[in-house]
Amino acid sequence: MSRNSGYSEQVVELDFLYPSEGVHRRWDGGFRITSTAATTDQAALILSIPRRRLVDKTQETLRTSQFPSTHVK
Repeated sequence: MSRNSGYSEQVVELDFLYPSEGVHRRWDGGFRITSTAATTDQAALILSIPRRRLVDKTQETLRTSQFPSTHVK
């Protein structure tokens, strides 16, 4: 984690499918998704805790084999 990044903690969840269990566990600990990356066989999510309390936005996970164009707005 970089100094003065605005986050008190950051973690990476990496999985060959989708790290939904780890993401939900981190959400319960106050982490929020701040970055994502993926290859054809891996998904990585960066989760962070902001230094100062922000207005919380709704975050959700969606696992699908096709692009979720009907779900994402």
